[in-house]
Amino acid sequence: MTPGGDGQEPRERVVRPYVLTRGRTASSIDSLELHAPVLALIGPDQLGRNATPEDRGIIELCQTPTSIAELSARIGAPVGVVRVLVGDLVDARMVQVRRTDGRAEHRDVRLLERLLEGIRGI
Repeated sequence: MTPGGDGQEPRERVVRPYVLTRGRTASSIDSLELHAPVLALIGPDQLGRNATPEDRGIIELCQTPTSIAELSARIGAPVGVVRVLVGDLVDARMVQVRRTDGRAEHRDVRLLERLLEGIRGI
């Protein structure tokens, strides 16, 4: 939050999505499906000082498996941005994306409900 400068409430800082991904529109991982579960391999306390707030948020949320769609909704970033950020974290060996057998995952009603909530949050 930065001061409004006009005596009003502080305004939220706006960061453009392309700044978060350094202009990249694709991740190093071929495809990250919306329902792909992401699991952190480290704890939030193991992140370095150079970690971005988005990286920190992803690591905190992924202490339990969390889908790409849910991450997008919860950190307030577009799905494409989350895919790039998660790809970077995979490359850094901080998270893993579990490959799913599409047939089994689509039958899990709880997962579909979480996915729907994530999509509604976008």
